[in-house]
Order: sequence, then C-alpha cells, then structure tokens
Amino acid sequence: MTERLELRLGIIGGLGPLASADFYRKLTELTPARVDTDHLPLVLLSIPQLPDRTEAILSGSDAVLKQLLVAVRMLDSLGVESIAMPCNTAHHWFERLAAETSADLVHIVDSVVEEMGHGFAGRRVAVLATPGTLSSGFYQDRLLAAGYEVCVPSAADFQRDVNRAIADVKAGDVAGAGVALGNALAACRQAGIEAAILACTELSVMSRVVDSAGLAIFDSNSALAMACLRRLGYVAAEDANNVQPASRRRAG
Repeated sequence: MTERLELRLGIIGGLGPLASADFYRKLTELTPARVDTDHLPLVLLSIPQLPDRTEAILSGSDAVLKQLLVAVRMLDSLGVESIAMPCNTAHHWFERLAAETSADLVHIVDSVVEEMGHGFAGRRVAVLATPGTLSSGFYQDRLLAAGYEVCVPSAADFQRDVNRAIADVKAGDVAGAGVALGNALAACRQAGIEAAILACTELSVMSRVVDSAGLAIFDSNSALAMACLRRLGYVAAEDANNVQPASRRRAG
C-alpha cells in the first residue's frame, strides 16, 4: 500500500517565479519553527507558462481560467486543505476557482484587509497593481466594503512607474524596480495618501528594500502568508513575538 504525503497547503506559483519564491520565503520566515519538522507541509506548483493575466482580463479571454482550473484540480488530488495564489491579478477568477475546489482558497485581498485592521488607523489607500487587477475591480470593491477610500495619485507617470517596477522585477532588474517603485510611492505621498498596498506580488519582492516615502506599506505576499498560517492553525512568528509583521512595517 502506497503511503500518502500529508500536504496541507497548495501554492499556485510561477506567476511570476521570483514573486512565488518571495511568498515561500516569507511563509517560512513567519512560521514559528525551531526545527524542520515544525514547518508547514506544502506543495508549490510553478506554472510560469500561464498566459498573461492582464492581457486575458482586458481581452475577456478565459485561457488563464482553464489552466488555473487544471492547477486547482491537481492540488485537490493531492489532498491539500488550503490553496494560495501569490498572484494578485489571478484573483480576477477567484470565485470561479473557489467553486471548483474542496480546499479553502485564500483570497489575497481579504488577507491584506485583515492585516490593515491590525493597527492601521488611516483611510486613504493607494493600490499599486497591474492594469488587469485595477480593471477587474476586486481590490476596490473589498477595500470600499471595509471602509477605506481608494485613491489614485494624479501624477501622470504614476501607473507607468508601477508598471515599470513590475516589469523590472520580472526581468530580474531589482535596482531598476526600486527606482520606479520609489517614484510611485513618492507620488502617493504627495497626493496625501496614507498607505500603499503592494498589490502585485512582483512589488512584494521589493517590500523590504524600497523607501516607503513615509507611507504605511502593506505587502500582499506577507499578508497572504500570514492568512494561510492562521487558517491552518499556526501562530505566525511575528504574532507570537507581538511585533509588527513586515506587511505593516514602514520599509526603508
């Protein structure tokens, strides 16, 4: 009789690869582990050949959904309890994916909103994301429902800088991404915005090195990792130590 591995978390990764690696690292660092066996048993499914999510949303294509469904069903077959997608734009298809899995599909925006509720007293928030995520509207809907005001800086180059930072991380140019993201955050501050959400997991890669420009920074990868740990009964290390998690620290 073949033994079955106990895999509690499934990760749909590769969207992009460095963002997935950042998520796994933060999940590992947030786990209150003393030895290897204290860590969460999981499987990371990396599918970097998935079609571009923004292009699919803007064109109305379901090509991404079809492949995400294959990924979800594969993770279901392994018996995972929860599934995480460290890709914000892929959450455009969240409801349709959640309806097709017996696992608990963890929503990245709900995870961010949960982190914002732990001590952030401001209201004016900027969402730094791909055009696909912004067009889909799921961030705006959930933030407004939670009582936040979603603001967009009027600076002409704001979205261009966000897009550039995302593209630079995908291309491995972390230094270039830092400059572009820093410009976008400065535009947020100049617009009187109180917090910026790194609502693309490529931007999450920069969460610990970029100058926050005096803003509260919420990192979607860190928030998703915290939510996964809590749902699976783990006390995140930074919760246990009673310090601010990375998603609530001011970077820089």
